[in-house]
Amino acid sequence: MPKSRRSKVIALTKVKKRPKEVKDKLIDEIRECCEKYSRMYLLSMENERNNFLQVVRQKLRPGRLICAKNKVMQLALGTTKECECQDNVHKIAEMISGHCALLFTDQSPADVESFFAEYRPIDFARSGATAKHEVILPKGIDALAKLPHSVEAQLRQLGLPTQLKDAKIHLLGDHTVCKAGQELSADAAQMLKLLDIKQAEFTMGVEAHWQKGGAFKDCSALED
Repeated sequence: MPKSRRSKVIALTKVKKRPKEVKDKLIDEIRECCEKYSRMYLLSMENERNNFLQVVRQKLRPGRLICAKNKVMQLALGTTKECECQDNVHKIAEMISGHCALLFTDQSPADVESFFAEYRPIDFARSGATAKHEVILPKGIDALAKLPHSVEAQLRQLGLPTQLKDAKIHLLGDHTVCKAGQELSADAAQMLKLLDIKQAEFTMGVEAHWQKGGAFKDCSALED
């Protein structure tokens, strides 16, 4: 007789946390950070990558960088003066939009801005990103000389007019991979990666600054 699924035992250690529990915990963490640290920065992000964000977290310790859904961060801070968790933090909440994060730290605005001005690593651009530079491959074997001949079929699938001769990839005509300012297609992004061309610069910028006690300044007027 087959076992009933109803009698199946599930270890509590394998039960995933409910979305509401995770959300509530994150809200509590943000409010605790408002109490613990003297300053909070609203940061904009471009071309965010998990490995780069991890470096930011390491470099800015013991500060805390929180990346969460915008609505969760707004709810935690409070969007009005009546429901804000600290004086004037609702002004930060009002500015939260797009790709952004909250940085809690005791470091001065000058130090934080200096760090982000210097830390701008680059990575491979993804599909949908805007090309920074034009990339044109000239006819012949030189443009694809660094690639193994085993990828020739893949190159043809990506739209390149190629042919394999004497274990070398021949480009049968000039080929434009991308043009500056245009959106990258999935094929163009994959082609740039094969060519080891990185065009995505990771940046974080200070949009606003809040200091315990209620002082608030936008990014155009940050002072220590």
